[in-house]
Order: sequence, then C-alpha cells, then structure tokens
Amino acid sequence: MEVTLGTWRISAERGGPPEAEFAATYDEEAERWHDRLTVLGYPRAYEDLFDRLRADSALNSLREGGRVLDCGIGTGAFSLALAGKVVAPIRIEGVDISPSMLLRACLDLDRACIEARPHLRNVKDLPFEDDAFEAVIGAHVLERLLEPFAGLSKIARVLKPGGPLVIVVISRGMPDTLLRVKWCHERIELERLVIGMEEAGLTGVRAYPLLAGGPLPRRTSVAYVGFKREES
Repeated sequence: MEVTLGTWRISAERGGPPEAEFAATYDEEAERWHDRLTVLGYPRAYEDLFDRLRADSALNSLREGGRVLDCGIGTGAFSLALAGKVVAPIRIEGVDISPSMLLRACLDLDRACIEARPHLRNVKDLPFEDDAFEAVIGAHVLERLLEPFAGLSKIARVLKPGGPLVIVVISRGMPDTLLRVKWCHERIELERLVIGMEEAGLTGVRAYPLLAGGPLPRRTSVAYVGFKREES
C-alpha cells in the first residue's frame, strides 16, 4: 500500500508487532537523531569514507549519476555524505521502518536539492527489480535484522553488476556491548561478514575503518565495500 507523509507518497508494507515496536522506538528518536549523529562525528566520518572510496575508484558507477538505494536510511546522514562527493545528480531511494526517520531524511535531502523517494519497508522485502541500482549503501542496518546474511543477499539482488555495496557495521568491543543492550542489535562477526558478502555475489571485498569524525565512529564502526560480480 501507499501512505502520504507531507508532500511525499511512501510505499509501505504491513509488519508484525515486534517490527512495529522497533519502528516506534526510532520514531521517538527521530527529531534528535541527526543532531546526535553530528555531535558524535558520524556525518564527518561518512564524508571522509566516501572521499577515500572516490579516490580508490570505488564510486565509478556513479560518474554519470544514477539511482542509489540507502537501506535503513534513518535521517539521511549516509546519503547526504555520499551525495556531497558525487558530481553527477543521483536519486536516493530510502528504505526504513520508521515513518518519522523517513520524514526527516526527506526534509534534509530536499534542502540539499537531492532527489529522493522514501519507502516504508523492511530490508527483507525490497520493492525493486533485480539489478536496479548503480550503488547500494547502508549504515548500521544489518545489525537490525534478525537474519543479517539473508538480508545481505536481498540487498545485493537489487545492485547492478559492477556496482558497489557500501555497508557500515558495528565493530567489536565495549561500545558494541553497550549498544546491544540499548538497541538489541545482532552482533556481526566481521570475518563472517566478508564471507557473507562474497556468498551474496560480491567481489573485491575490502574493509575501510572510519578514520575521521571523532573517537566514537573510530571505535564503534567499520565500513565494508564489495562490488557485484559481473555477468560472464
């Protein structure tokens, strides 16, 4: 079904009670979320990450623009960081289970003159055809899934061959333990993540530690980038 949120039409799916409770938690945080991320240094860390990816030619699929899927878009910080590093216009398709997060993402992307379309969906059921996007990104979304690696395969399905998947996950340590207590996320073993990305059809998987933005991004998060295998 579709619901209207402000001036945006959002495609939506019906979720079960646990998903609704989870979405409500993020709805409560939406107004403060982006400001908190900024104070903690995540937008700057994301910008630095995309600078390094561009220097490594990892964003070449976006040289002429195109569609980008942001899985678990939240308030749009990851998408905004990417859009600021790409010369050609891109269209962001944002997926999230929180209506309030999607609204904030739409407002911020609109202010930045970035075309965006929100989808009130779970990553486990993406409403897109195969090979639809020049790039797929997601920050701290896999940990929110009950079956992270099944979700990873569904994310890779909609990526065009040769396009990059840029995924940020929580790394090990005390911050991870504390975050799990508050947000009940699944722990992603980093070695298993690399294997999972390869099993999902990605090649050239490489880790990019978050180096900028402050101590919290550096201590809690790491990015992994892989490219969808070209058809033979």
